[in-house]
Amino acid sequence: MKMLLLVPLAALLVAACAPRAAQQASPELATAAAEEKAVAATPGGEFGPTDNGLIYPPATIRQLRRIVDSLNYRFTTCDLTRRYRAQSQARAHYVQLAKGNIRQARKELASGISYEEFLRKYPRATTEKELLVTRHFSPAEGEEKAQLEFSSVPLNYHDGHYINLKENIAAYSGSLRQRWVIDYQEKTEYSDESIEAFYFVEEFRQPVLPEAYARLVQYTDCMVDTTAQVFTAEARRAGRFYGDDAGKDIAKFLAYTAAETQKPELQGEDYEAHSQALQAWETRRFAVLDPLAATPQFRQLFRAALAEAQAGQGADDEFEEYVSRYDSPRTALQLKRNRIVVGDCSMDNSPRLHALSIAKLAAESVSWEVFLRAHLDIMNDRFERVSDGSYAWRRRQTYIRELEVLDINVLDLLLGISLRVQNPSPNHYYGSIGRLGRALAETEHAPALEAKLRTMVADAQLDDYNRLLLFYLYRNYVGSLADSARQQQARPQLLAAAQTLPPYLARRIRLDE
Repeated sequence: MKMLLLVPLAALLVAACAPRAAQQASPELATAAAEEKAVAATPGGEFGPTDNGLIYPPATIRQLRRIVDSLNYRFTTCDLTRRYRAQSQARAHYVQLAKGNIRQARKELASGISYEEFLRKYPRATTEKELLVTRHFSPAEGEEKAQLEFSSVPLNYHDGHYINLKENIAAYSGSLRQRWVIDYQEKTEYSDESIEAFYFVEEFRQPVLPEAYARLVQYTDCMVDTTAQVFTAEARRAGRFYGDDAGKDIAKFLAYTAAETQKPELQGEDYEAHSQALQAWETRRFAVLDPLAATPQFRQLFRAALAEAQAGQGADDEFEEYVSRYDSPRTALQLKRNRIVVGDCSMDNSPRLHALSIAKLAAESVSWEVFLRAHLDIMNDRFERVSDGSYAWRRRQTYIRELEVLDINVLDLLLGISLRVQNPSPNHYYGSIGRLGRALAETEHAPALEAKLRTMVADAQLDDYNRLLLFYLYRNYVGSLADSARQQQARPQLLAAAQTLPPYLARRIRLDE
């Protein structure tokens, strides 16, 4: 498996990661708007041009197809009778007050003043009526206390409202009809005193998912192994090429291979010339190394370096490539799974390249569970970065074709990871609505997808939260279509789908926002 080592990465990232305006992480549906606009593919491909137009070579695709044959049988043996409950949800009014007698307002909210009376007494309060609010409990973990989060679902990509409770959680875990959930912020040197609250007009509900939707969720758990993870429990965060914990035996082996293959070194600051020299070195180095691999010196240095890497001492991409070639893809896969690559900035594609390498090695190692999670991470752009701005999202493609050629039910898989449930399997894989909309815009099964989405959005047997999520998935799909004529043809059907939502949601949907 060949990798292009575009070194010196650190120097290139100095320019790519220049300081930019910081962008706070937004709620999933709020970020989906930017994903809609990130449609055009990068010339030559994000990961460079390939012979078959896919990010995996033909040999990898053939190996994956053999694995899929057994997976399709496995689905027939899955437990398809499991009942799933929808995310806990209820309608609520929202109020926010930043001026006036806020302490008195806080007392009256706590004493149970009605919504109408509160607005009458505090006319300066802002309000939004009939929002869909979810309730989610997160148990204590490490130094983090348990918390109960109330979140309104964003409409038209506007930010939602969030209230996190860490005290007296039990009092807000039961009945909340005609009750307030309050968040009071004291005045600080950085912000004024304020208060916000949800007033619930109905009880929270967690309806059981209809059987057709439960099967979609179960299908994802059959295909995306819930007992597997991309990274090992011992994995450490590191850069793609460089690490502070590089072992001396690894460094010694890499110095040996560099000398034998005459690996070019950077002269001054001519990065473009150095990059070209490295590409030429890439094409010739194995002609030198393959014969050397049988020599005692090579084997001795390599074995010492491999032992050091397996002990957790600073493996990197170049060394892992040698491990794949001169030991086994399975050993190289294990080394890669021990490193979580963190992007330095929005333009740093190191985490995605690392995931691609893991996916390729997993396929070669007949490890479907790792392959599919790594590929879905690329599709959903599920990576750690120091910062991430929407200006960089355009380049990050979604690669649905790589799954469609494998003869799995891709539509059911992606719809299944789009649904949200209260009682998922541990380690269940959830997809990003914005990224999945972009991916589905490239499906070969567009008519079937559009028909499914329209039916699901209109299905009164499905809970409101999932219907709204699926509408946003449909909206992102339409907005991500590369063909503007297809976009225009699809918009009337999208608008019609919006009107099939519950009235309190349908009347607020605006396709021009």
